[in-house]
Amino acid sequence: MIYAAPTINDNTGLSNDYRGQEFLRPNVAGSAASQTKSQMLNTYFAGYAFTTPLATAPYGNVGRNSFRAPGFEQWDFAVNKNFRIRETMKLQFRSEFFNILNHTNFGVPDTKTTDAAFGTIRSTYPSRQIQFAAKLLF
Repeated sequence: MIYAAPTINDNTGLSNDYRGQEFLRPNVAGSAASQTKSQMLNTYFAGYAFTTPLATAPYGNVGRNSFRAPGFEQWDFAVNKNFRIRETMKLQFRSEFFNILNHTNFGVPDTKTTDAAFGTIRSTYPSRQIQFAAKLLF
């Protein structure tokens, strides 16, 4: 959870060059609200109220790594078969399946409290992927 610090709140001295960025955490109040998966996509932080701290105390009360992204579930599977061609030569056929059950894994919500899209999830991780390969071993 971060907020875009106005110049008056930025006392870190960091910039967007090699030294890094300012990551100031906001204040938070409230507790999580129960919601369905489809509601979660538009209001991931439902029940919480976030406010930008005052310029005199720019560090909010949100702890580092206080919130977690949606769960990630993926099963991968691989099968291979070797076919002997000669005594010292064989052909290997492989098939690999990533996310074989095709479970939808949602991306990370927007965590910048000053963004218009704050708390929304607009991405997913890749769906099922299958690849085949043949390798000649000699």
